[in-house]
Amino acid sequence: MQNTIGPLGMLHGCMENKIRIRVYTRNARGIRGHVEAYVVAFDKHWNLALEDCYEVWSRKVKRKAPVLGADAVKVEAANGIPKTVIRKERKMETLERHVPQMLLRGEQVAIIVKIN
Repeated sequence: MQNTIGPLGMLHGCMENKIRIRVYTRNARGIRGHVEAYVVAFDKHWNLALEDCYEVWSRKVKRKAPVLGADAVKVEAANGIPKTVIRKERKMETLERHVPQMLLRGEQVAIIVKIN
């Protein structure tokens, strides 16, 4: 992939030079959130292996009772990675988490942007 030009060439340059990227992910109705990370590996299908990932995403609130306490609430996941609720608006909540390594399927990639 060293001689690749275009978007995959840009992604290869980010991988070689350890440039942080932001990947906007999609769901069935639109943009789900974004992931800021370093690219470790990728392929022609836009499957991405990422490290030092900081993920922010939105989802519907699944509980009817309001969250008590501070605005930012730690939610412990089943896999042991803590998630933080950073904002709640009506029926949607925005969460964030830090993941050491992530494999992102190319089907979910909407946009990739270099972060300077």
